[in-house]
Amino acid sequence: MLYELKNCRDGNSATYNTTVDISEKNNIVTFVFTAEHTEFYCPHSGYNKIHSEGDACEVLIGSDPERKVYYEIEISPNNDLMVAEMVNHGFDENNEPILDIHFVDNCFVKSDVTRTDNGYIATVSFNKNCILSGVGEIYFNAYRLETDGGEMDKHLFALIPTMLPKFHAPEYFVFLRDYF
Repeated sequence: MLYELKNCRDGNSATYNTTVDISEKNNIVTFVFTAEHTEFYCPHSGYNKIHSEGDACEVLIGSDPERKVYYEIEISPNNDLMVAEMVNHGFDENNEPILDIHFVDNCFVKSDVTRTDNGYIATVSFNKNCILSGVGEIYFNAYRLETDGGEMDKHLFALIPTMLPKFHAPEYFVFLRDYF
C-alpha cells in the first residue's frame, strides 16, 4: 500500500513529497520510495559507511520484543546500500541515541534506484526472515533524509514521525502487518 511521509520533527506535511509503497509477496518485503526534489547529494563514494551524511531513504526494522535490536537499511540516490544491525541503548544526556552499529557485510537486501525528472525511486527488498532480531512480531518505520545538497541542514521525513530530530526512536515503530 502507498503511504505519504510526513515531517519527522513535527508531523506536518513534508517539505518535499515522499511516498513509500510497502508490499509482501512470498515472504519478500519490498519498500518503494518515491522521493521528489533532491540534489542527489552523496558526499563520498560508498558514503553509507559513514552515517547520515547524504540523501537517503531508510527502513528501521526488527522483531526484538524490547525494540532494542533492529536493522537499519539505508539506500542513497546512487544506489549505495548500507545494512547494519543496531543495538539501541536509549538516549544520552544530550538526547542523542546510544547505538552499537554492526555493519552487515554479507548483504541480504536487494536494492535499485531509478532517477526521475523530479527525484528518484529507491527500492529495497529482502526476505523478512533475514531481519528477525528477536522472537516478537516484526515492527518498522520508514524514513527519508534530504540534505538540499549539503551535510548540515537536513530535512527528515517519516512514515510515523518521531517528533524528534532523529529516526532512532523505537517507540514510534509500528507493526509491519498493519501496512500491507
